[in-house]
Amino acid sequence: MGVADRQRPFPRKVFFLVTVDGDLRVGSPVQQRRGVEALRACHARLGLLGRTTWFINENDFGWTEQYGDLLLDLADSGEAIGLHDHLDTHDAETYADALALMSRSLEQVAEFLARAGREGPLRAHRNGCFQQGEAIYRAARDLGYIWLSDVWPQMALYARMVRDGALPNPWRRLGREEGGILIDNARVPLNGTPWRHDPGNWLDTASREGHFLHVPVTCAPFIDWERVQAALHAAGERAFLVLDTHPYDLQDPETGEIDPARVGTYETALRRVRDGLSATFIRIDEVGAFWPA
Repeated sequence: MGVADRQRPFPRKVFFLVTVDGDLRVGSPVQQRRGVEALRACHARLGLLGRTTWFINENDFGWTEQYGDLLLDLADSGEAIGLHDHLDTHDAETYADALALMSRSLEQVAEFLARAGREGPLRAHRNGCFQQGEAIYRAARDLGYIWLSDVWPQMALYARMVRDGALPNPWRRLGREEGGILIDNARVPLNGTPWRHDPGNWLDTASREGHFLHVPVTCAPFIDWERVQAALHAAGERAFLVLDTHPYDLQDPETGEIDPARVGTYETALRRVRDGLSATFIRIDEVGAFWPA
């Protein structure tokens, strides 16, 4: 534990959310499976099974058909399961297009879990590439989603994911000049504090009423200690820190194989969060119980 950790006066309680976007972008199906298993093994060693949130990208990676056993394992260990739709990849920017794409993934995952006897509400959602917009959130509301995690405070980027390359890493992110979508959260405060909102006011971080509970991303795809410390010092008595990561972040992008160095970096950082910050790891569906809105 560093000096900054010991001298931190606030907050009195730190909650940490490990959230995984189920994008399986790197390697063969076998290697993609190993990426998921490597993350799960890290979580198991740290005592975090049942304490994480997984946003499943069904539309692009067919979890229910190719990785159904992994999805059932997540459900059986008590992880929060939500959906992760890359509307950017499918050019779904209108309400109608977003609703159609999001409905398809939700129905497929819900029906798969129900057939396997793991029926339960799927209320958490994260858009791909941090995409935000009123039409998208109207669709999310109408599909019954209530927990979101799209906003990335103090960040602005252009992004759109496309698959136009060769294995083992066929996906790439488009930038500004290539048709990437601008996501501008540069003015959003980095303070580890959720807020409630309706479809049209998702950047009103002072709002305490609304259909959605929004838990902003602190770090992606690995823990950034400067951002963690900034969020802690700006938070009130309770801080909610969010890591947004992916199975492929533990893979070598050149080969698709699990990279021991990446695994070590990931696990060491989470151990520091647990031991150095005395953080309590929670799922996204538990935030409302701890956040005194």
